[in-house]
Amino acid sequence: MMRGFKQMLLGGAVLLAGLSPTAGAETIAIQGATLVNGSGVSTPDATIIIKDGIVTAAAPGAAVPAGATLVEGKGKVVTPGLFVSSSDIGIEEVSAVKETNDSNAANPRISVAYDPSYAVNPASSLIPLARAGGITRAVVMPAVAFGDGAHIHDGETAGHVDEPLFQGQPALIHLGAAPDIVVKPRLGVALPFGESAASSAGGSRALSVAILKAALEDVRHYAANKGAYNQGGTREYSLSRLDLEALLPVVRGEAPLFLAVHRAADIRVALRLAREEKLRLVLMGAEEGWMVAGEIAAAGVPVIIKPTTNLPGRFEIQHARLDNAALLEKAGVVVILTGSADGHYANQVRFQAGTAVAYGMPRDKALAAITGRPAALFGAGSAGQIAVGKPADLVMWGGDPLEPMVLAERVFVNGVEQSLKTRQRALEERYLKR
Repeated sequence: MMRGFKQMLLGGAVLLAGLSPTAGAETIAIQGATLVNGSGVSTPDATIIIKDGIVTAAAPGAAVPAGATLVEGKGKVVTPGLFVSSSDIGIEEVSAVKETNDSNAANPRISVAYDPSYAVNPASSLIPLARAGGITRAVVMPAVAFGDGAHIHDGETAGHVDEPLFQGQPALIHLGAAPDIVVKPRLGVALPFGESAASSAGGSRALSVAILKAALEDVRHYAANKGAYNQGGTREYSLSRLDLEALLPVVRGEAPLFLAVHRAADIRVALRLAREEKLRLVLMGAEEGWMVAGEIAAAGVPVIIKPTTNLPGRFEIQHARLDNAALLEKAGVVVILTGSADGHYANQVRFQAGTAVAYGMPRDKALAAITGRPAALFGAGSAGQIAVGKPADLVMWGGDPLEPMVLAERVFVNGVEQSLKTRQRALEERYLKR
């Protein structure tokens, strides 16, 4: 059975080998489309000119160069490429096959320094699948940042910790066909909070906070005494040298701490911790964020949420509700929307935005929450916007991209038009029509 499974994977890889991007030394003019910029504002009847992969015009009435390939845009919508802001895409292929899963590294001596960008596979079959859903950028997030925290196993006693508190450093990738798709590694440090952190720390949320504060103090002491450390002249630290170095940018305020936190009370503790330790914070999950929305907004902390979470699957999300995104947005929080951490479902992030709109989030804000806002948060340069003089990073849709039956018709990543053929489509064409 395993041999047959491996043959199936190999066959899929062979099929994908022919799915190359469209080479782009031409001029394309999309005429009459509704243009949506990175803030979610729509401009009807726009003409978008792409010359040699660069956007040279994006406005109503823009002149079409002679010899341009004309694309009918009436009834179409053109948006920046979409972001999925927390995913294992590129580092996990089949969750049940551990050899294909680099998303969960559990080593108590190297945790903060876990950098998943070194494991990203640009040939992953999940990348074309996500791209067909209009995704052009993704944040590869270490596994426990999704809320799947480490737990004490049966037979172990409270206080025994066999997995690290920290979970590594997220990385930004693009989803174009290329040998190297890592855009920006080491965006910050991911850390579970609440129930997950309590389990890792020995059974108590308070212990997890104490361990975190001790680690931050160790980093500060290490930074001030590197010479002595290299000569064995400092006190013992709770983290390895690699982890101390990896956490330095967070302690210095140069990079954020991505905190997976869910319960309202834990969010308050996280905000307090950020004040006390002078940390830049990004909240992830925040299912009960609506209960403390004013406090989050006052702290200027952005949140990355999955708006379809509304069932109390754990005690710490008893008050999850479908209008969480709308209530956070109304309070003035910078809301970024994402979907399932499983890369197989990355292409559904626009459905998350559609659900947020259905439950009260303004449509332009929801579109911004999957384009321009994550681009700004993750320092993605010209991605997340359609700007003259910048490489085309955009999607042409058959209609409203928040409607499930609407499909992406053309996708450009870094100025190159991409094939929309997926492994699933290739298999269909190979076998279904026989």
